[in-house]
Amino acid sequence: MKAILAALALCAATLAGPAVADVITFDDRGPDVQALGHYEGFDWNNMSTVGPKKVGLGNTGYGKGVVSPKNVAFNDYGDVTGSVSLAQGTFTFESAYFTAAWIDGLKLTIVGLNDGVQKYAKTLTLNTKKPFLFEANWAGIDKLTFTTYLDQCSTKGRQFVMDNFKFISGVPEPDTWALMIAGFGGVGVMIRANRRREIRSAA
Repeated sequence: MKAILAALALCAATLAGPAVADVITFDDRGPDVQALGHYEGFDWNNMSTVGPKKVGLGNTGYGKGVVSPKNVAFNDYGDVTGSVSLAQGTFTFESAYFTAAWIDGLKLTIVGLNDGVQKYAKTLTLNTKKPFLFEANWAGIDKLTFTTYLDQCSTKGRQFVMDNFKFISGVPEPDTWALMIAGFGGVGVMIRANRRREIRSAA
């Protein structure tokens, strides 16, 4: 009985404790352009990494967008839409740094979705001089999309740069919390019933 109670207490303490954010810096990869694909538990579409200073892009928005040396992520070939998603579960998108690669005034629309339904959206105006910290704190999403646009600009000029992607994974949804609480309640009922039986047996 004591073991059950101790396990329940430990589980409750773990669930109630503050979630710890992770930061993807992209710095464990080489400097040459590489598609992200499946990386750090996420599926990345139309997104790659590069080490700007090593490949002669240090004076562009790529280089200016570096926050944690030495690499950044960007949308491949100026493709209008890039994305990052989870195959299962949800995450909280806390923040990231964004920079325009080539052209000041680039518009970047970020959308947070869950099961294909939009939950959040924000449009940023970026420049090539320094990174902009976007603090989102978007909880309960399984996908982010990144769409860039600028009037009279070809896709080749629409690259945005991203660094220090900060997120919290495995954040329980409200329904999940409700199920867990109900489960704890059920265990409590079982424990009380067991105590009553023990008391009757002792009498």
